[in-house]
Amino acid sequence: MSKTQRLLELMELVKQKRIFTVKELADEFQVSYRTMWRYLQELSTYGIALYSEPGSHGGYRILDSNQGIHKIEAVYKTRSTYIGYSFDAPYIAKAETEILAPRLWLKLLSQVKELRGIQHPLKKTALSYFRNENFTYFIAVEADINKTIKDIPQEMTAISIPEMYYVRKTHLSNLDLNQVIDTYEDIYRWISKNGWRQLDAFHLEYYGDQFKPYAQQPQFDVYVPVIKA
Repeated sequence: MSKTQRLLELMELVKQKRIFTVKELADEFQVSYRTMWRYLQELSTYGIALYSEPGSHGGYRILDSNQGIHKIEAVYKTRSTYIGYSFDAPYIAKAETEILAPRLWLKLLSQVKELRGIQHPLKKTALSYFRNENFTYFIAVEADINKTIKDIPQEMTAISIPEMYYVRKTHLSNLDLNQVIDTYEDIYRWISKNGWRQLDAFHLEYYGDQFKPYAQQPQFDVYVPVIKA
């Protein structure tokens, strides 16, 4: 196994463990303590930031993303238009939704090259509107607002979102629904503590270049609409 391959495997392992010791990793990779120490130092070149945990039960931990670039913050988004598929579902239909949504994503991606005026065909956005007993989920790509939208395929629809403020956080865990809800809850707590009020409008999930659905940390941005309280 090459050194590069070993470092890539180590990177995936520390992401999974979150907290670990040098000896523990050295035993798993069957290398010396000194060699594993050098490997951990080199992980910084792959964007993995570590810090030490003192004490008898200490070790090393991946730097909390909120201490780095993936913080929670208020951002302003200009007016935008999206084209795609939508459906309404009750909250109790979790299993059905988890089957339907991926199918519509694949259907949209198979047709996106036929759509005119799309800004970034491979960058997807999910829009969610939450009600008391059900929600609307809109699977879409962003259209160029400076171009006329026409010839939208049958069953697709277009939606325009006005300019507004959002509170944004990057979701860095897996795609398990409970993990995604935790990211939303983090945002809601931040809103209540920082002088903002949540708006009754579409929430956005933006799946950009960093999104890799089969990775342990797929990484996408969550936007919650807000107004100053």
